[in-house]
Amino acid sequence: MKIAKSFLVLLLILSISVLTTACSNNSQVVLPNQPNDQQNSLKIYTTFYPLYDFTKKIVGDNAQVENLMPAGVEPHDFEPSPKQTAMIYDGDIFIFLGESMELWAKKMAGDLDKKGVAVVEAGKGLIENNDPHIWLDPVMAKEMAQKIFDGVVAKDPEHSEVYQENLNNLMQKFDELDKNLNEIISSSSEKNIVTSHSFLGYVARRYGLEQTAITGLSPQEEPSPKKMAELVEFCKAKKIKYILDEPGEVSKLSQTLADEIGAEILIINPLGTLQPNEVKAGEDYFSVMEKNLEVLKRVLSYEQ
Repeated sequence: MKIAKSFLVLLLILSISVLTTACSNNSQVVLPNQPNDQQNSLKIYTTFYPLYDFTKKIVGDNAQVENLMPAGVEPHDFEPSPKQTAMIYDGDIFIFLGESMELWAKKMAGDLDKKGVAVVEAGKGLIENNDPHIWLDPVMAKEMAQKIFDGVVAKDPEHSEVYQENLNNLMQKFDELDKNLNEIISSSSEKNIVTSHSFLGYVARRYGLEQTAITGLSPQEEPSPKKMAELVEFCKAKKIKYILDEPGEVSKLSQTLADEIGAEILIINPLGTLQPNEVKAGEDYFSVMEKNLEVLKRVLSYEQ
């Protein structure tokens, strides 16, 4: 009998001990039916870097933003994997530029909307002549950011005040960039620029530059021998000293033209993507554009 009582007492002590331990750990355990804030926040997918950067600056920590295109990948050629496509359908908001950059995204947009995924076409009504490079023009970048903001607020009005404050800060940065570009270009003696492909068209038109590109809107285009001969003559006539190419390996066409006219190749970043080392260093749209401005100062013979 004493043995039975002792056993019951021991069992009671063990039961209390287990219950106490469970209660003390309860604050650190997220039950399956009670997701935490991170699991509840918006899931936003963007197609390439500028859209990701603008979106992240607007939402801050109030949403999960993921860029689909890996660092260093050419945005003109990118298409999502089946896994990434499934992620897009599982998200809350999908942000892309337009069919001139992501034809695949434009095709998905209608179906995503039917499935309850909000779709933001950030370049709608802004892109001209099938040229997608609107994000390099800070005035157009402001309009892109406004479209992103409108799409996010429509899905998450609860955080609209925070998003509005973040948008205001972003707009101020675009205004400052616009002011700097206008100052540099208007005060420069040189207005002609030669680029590896036609990525500065919007900037050239807004601020009064004359862009001559070796290839067209895509870096993969190949000019004819006649076109290359004409470029050589043009560059010699205009006394072009610099050819603007993109980060990474210098194109053979840029190198050929530079060798023919005795010009130097300088690197300017179209910001379609960032290289892995830039991401690691914490670069963003504005820090890279500041570096681009320094290159433009040299190309345009800017004197402060």
